Amino acid sequence: MITDISKLEERIGYSFHNQDLIVKALTHTSYVNEHASKKVKIDSNQRLEFLGDSVLSTVISTYLYKHFTSMNEGNMSKLRASVVCETSLAEMARSICLQEYLLLGRGEELTGGRDKPSIQADAFESLLAAIYLDGGFECVSEILIDRLDMGSCIRKHAQTYENTDYKTKLQESINTNVADILYEICGVEGPAHDCRYFAQVIVSQKSNNLTKTAKGSGRSKKDAEQQAAKALLIKLGLI
Repeated sequence: MITDISKLEERIGYSFHNQDLIVKALTHTSYVNEHASKKVKIDSNQRLEFLGDSVLSTVISTYLYKHFTSMNEGNMSKLRASVVCETSLAEMARSICLQEYLLLGRGEELTGGRDKPSIQADAFESLLAAIYLDGGFECVSEILIDRLDMGSCIRKHAQTYENTDYKTKLQESINTNVADILYEICGVEGPAHDCRYFAQVIVSQKSNNLTKTAKGSGRSKKDAEQQAAKALLIKLGLI
């Protein structure tokens, strides 16, 4: 089982009243699959991850509402999406060494699961949900914004978030009167709890058969399409 949880609690500046919550937040599905039985019930962090996603979104939305008073709804949504991407959350997880405390199955451990950004990001969201259930919304908000300095992360993304919506940028860069833009999900790899989608974007001229394509991947269909759009923008020299 997990050892030295007190060190993790020290890093986040919070001590759990209910230790079962933090253990559950750190328990990956692969560990449950290998250790659970009819006699021994073990819960993974999947349900906590679901809750943590909403908690995180609310904390960031509140921060944006209070500190970006001139920003409209559409831009706040874009900025929030930029902040809660897998890369950012995995970086936050690594800043508190969260990967060191994860409970993983042997197979996941041997294939480098501890260093997978998707697993780190999911565990971070699960941890936020555990703090929320144990200490309340104000507590998790204070830890995120003050202790982990997510405010700086948000302000950093505010300088670049407009460039992260690659699908919109591609749409604006292509004359849709003479060309069509089509996205296709062309594959998926990995188990349901940790899969990766592969997408392709196709820009075809209406007047002839000329096409331009690019591919991308991500932990969701939307992410994969965004990465495909980014790849095509790079290929076309537009970014």
